[in-house]
Amino acid sequence: MSLEKKNKTILILTAQFGAGHISAANAIKDYINEHDDNYNIVIQNFINASLPRINKPMVKMYEKNTKYMPELYNYYYYLKKSFNPKYDISHIIYTPKLSEYILDINPDLIISTFPLAASCVYNFNLKHDPIPCITVITDVVDSLEWIYPNTDMYFVPSKEIKNRLVRKGITPNSIKVTGVPINKNFNVSQKKYIPGKYRLLLLGGGRGLFDFDENFMHWIDNFVGINKDILEVTIVAGKNKKLYENLTEKKPLSNVKVLGFVTNMHELVKDYDLMLTKPGGATLFEAIHSETPIIVKLPKVGQEIENAKFIVDKGIGIIYNDDEDLKEIFESIVSNKFNSIIKFMLENIVDFKKTIHPENIYNYICELIEDKSIEK
Repeated sequence: MSLEKKNKTILILTAQFGAGHISAANAIKDYINEHDDNYNIVIQNFINASLPRINKPMVKMYEKNTKYMPELYNYYYYLKKSFNPKYDISHIIYTPKLSEYILDINPDLIISTFPLAASCVYNFNLKHDPIPCITVITDVVDSLEWIYPNTDMYFVPSKEIKNRLVRKGITPNSIKVTGVPINKNFNVSQKKYIPGKYRLLLLGGGRGLFDFDENFMHWIDNFVGINKDILEVTIVAGKNKKLYENLTEKKPLSNVKVLGFVTNMHELVKDYDLMLTKPGGATLFEAIHSETPIIVKLPKVGQEIENAKFIVDKGIGIIYNDDEDLKEIFESIVSNKFNSIIKFMLENIVDFKKTIHPENIYNYICELIEDKSIEK
C-alpha cells in the first residue's frame, strides 16, 4: 500500500488574498502527513502557476480595495454570492496556463482553498480527463463562487453552511463539516482561566494593521495601568515595524506588552483568555480550536461580514462598532458581570467544536482517492 501511495500526488491550489487560504492549505498537508507521509503533496499559488507576473499587483489591488473601497468590493462579492459561477469568465485569464501546470504535475487529487482556483479546476476537468477535486470553503459563507457541478467533495465550516449548500442542490454526502482547516497546534482539550483575571491578546494580522490607532493603544495602556490586578494585555505588531518601534521606543507603552512578528502564535493564543482581532475565517477557527472568545469590529468586507454574523449567531464572541463601543467592552471586562459573559462564550465554543470534524480530513481524502481509483 505504501508503494502505491508514494505514486499518489495531491495538488493543493491556494492564493495570497489574505492569510487564511494558505494556512488552510498548510493545515490540510499537515493532517495528511500526520497519518501518512508517503503522499507527494504540492502546495501552489494558482496565480503563480499560471501568470506569476500579476500575482503581486492582484494582491495589492485586493488589499487596497478591501481597505479603501469596501463598498465596491462588496458589490462584486455579493453579486458573485448569488451569481451562477458558470457565467463568471474571470477564470479565462488563468485556466490555460494553470491547465498546463496541472498536466505537468499530473495529480491524483486537486484541493482548492480559493474560489477562483476551484473555478479553474472546474474548467480544466471539462476539457481533460477529470481529476478528483475537493473545495475547501475558508469563510463561513455559502457563496455560489465556491460551487461547481463537477466538484467531488466540499470541506465546509459549519452544519449551517452544509444545510444551505444542500438547499442549493449539492449532494449531502459530498459535504463534510470540518470547520476551516487550521494548524492543529491551536487545539486545546479544555481552556483554563481564572475568573476575575483576564489576559487579552490584540492581533492585527501578519501586517499588524489594527482597527484602532496608536492613540487608542495608549488609552488601553492607561486603562490596564489602572486595572492591573484584573487585566493583562499583549499587542502583536506583526510585520508592522513602524508600529512596533513607536510602541516600544518612541512612545513606549508601560503597562502593555508589545511583540513584533511571532512564530509561536498557537502558543500565544492558547495562553490568553480573549482575542481582539479581525474576523477572517482562519483567525476565527484558530480562536474556536483554542477556546478563546473573540472580539472584533463590525467589518465592512463581504466574507468578514458573514463571519461576524456567525460569531453573533453562535455566541462565541463580541462585535463592536467604534472606539467608544470598545471602551465599554474594556470597562465590562474589568467588571464582575464579565465572568458570566466569558463562561457563556466558552460553553458555546465547546458546543460548536463538537459539530466539526477536522480529524477526519485525512480519511475523507483517502476515501475520495480510493473511490475514484476504483471507478477508473
